[in-house]
Amino acid sequence: MDSLRRWWRNLWRRTARTATAEPSATDPDTAAASRGGVLGIEDDAGRPAPSRRRYTAPPADDDPQREAHLGAVLQALDGRSLSRAELGARVGAADWGPGRLDAVVAHGVGTGVLVETADGAVKARYAD
Repeated sequence: MDSLRRWWRNLWRRTARTATAEPSATDPDTAAASRGGVLGIEDDAGRPAPSRRRYTAPPADDDPQREAHLGAVLQALDGRSLSRAELGARVGAADWGPGRLDAVVAHGVGTGVLVETADGAVKARYAD
């Protein structure tokens, strides 16, 4: 306990002494202050600015229309594989808009619900 008290007193004495005295090149505290830094840490002026962090959230999977279309695709497949043209005709994908069937199938494949075969046909991963 005495050593802590002594250290604390010396800390305040050293601060008072360095405030009144000229900076010394041999004293590490005053040498850092003369360089413009604190305790040997130099200013940020010499360092390049850190790069800006980019915070991106994962895409939201809350598109109810896409989920409804994916449900229609799963019902149309009914345990078999179909080509995209046959699948589009079964679900009425012409009314969905251009490229919507491809986007729904890509989402289904990405989430693991659908599987695309080597010949380009689509089937459900798990058949009831």
